[in-house]
Amino acid sequence: MQNDLAATMGQRLRELRERAGLSLREVAKAAKISAPFLSDVELGRRFPANETLALITQKIGASADDVKKHDHRSSLVDLKRLAEGNPSLAAAVRVLVDQVQSGNLTSDELAAKLRRASKTK
Repeated sequence: MQNDLAATMGQRLRELRERAGLSLREVAKAAKISAPFLSDVELGRRFPANETLALITQKIGASADDVKKHDHRSSLVDLKRLAEGNPSLAAAVRVLVDQVQSGNLTSDELAAKLRRASKTK
């Protein structure tokens, strides 16, 4: 599993749980949530409250702050808002999404291009 910021919060939690050698049920029980809920968190379908995240990360021996770095929801909301107000940006985002989905551009390649572009400004 990836260990960089490109990983989602759920992916990071799963990676850390597996590294700790803990089952989904063990962590869910410690966090006072159901195993299906934790599974949904790991799959990115649901997001735990801060208190629940603290219990999860405590059980897996991780930092909640480290895991929160992988929660990209606010960035996506911001990008959506910007694209909705700017048709040319929306079209550019659509092209990028299409390229990633078709396999012509990996998410790592896209991230590298964006980092290079931000350094030239």
